[in-house]
Amino acid sequence: MRKQMFRRRPAGGLAALLVLAGGPLAGCGIQETDVIQAGRPAVGDLLPPREGRLLLFYFSPDGELLPVPRIVQDPWQDANAGSTGSAAADEGTGTGASSPLAAVTALLTGPDKAERRAGLRNAPTLPRAPAAADRVVVDGSTVEVELRVPVRRLAAPARDQLVCTAAFAAHTKGAVSVSLVGQDGRLAPADCPVRPAPAPAR
Repeated sequence: MRKQMFRRRPAGGLAALLVLAGGPLAGCGIQETDVIQAGRPAVGDLLPPREGRLLLFYFSPDGELLPVPRIVQDPWQDANAGSTGSAAADEGTGTGASSPLAAVTALLTGPDKAERRAGLRNAPTLPRAPAAADRVVVDGSTVEVELRVPVRRLAAPARDQLVCTAAFAAHTKGAVSVSLVGQDGRLAPADCPVRPAPAPAR
């Protein structure tokens, strides 16, 4: 079975946009209602297509792990024209700015300005340095995320962020197991605790 490997590339100005609802729908004939909590959120395949966005997992102000879409552009397309080396390592499922490695790197960079205004945050033990992400290897139904930090020091919330972000970057419905590998060894494979949205009935 062919393995797909994703190595870290220079950051180089990742362009990202987050579309957030800004205020009540007053004046549109729709009355404002309270938010109703109904268990863990379901994740569906979001527009725009996966090639043009990242799906990152951050914590909401009330501690829920949420999928957050970002629109992306590939900052390496022009810079790496005619070059060789690790920049050419992305291949297969998700390339360039929408690859699993790019998603993990963006997660470690942290919420952008709009996301921070919405109260989104990373778990306290998640590394804050994008360079902590070394590479991501996708092999069928498994994903391996290699980090330049001790992974056993990561608390469960930080592990969930990494697992979900890598899983949904590698597979539309996140239906893969993710192993975290670091300077202190390898953690057991884990699945994303946020379930995918069920397919609509036909």
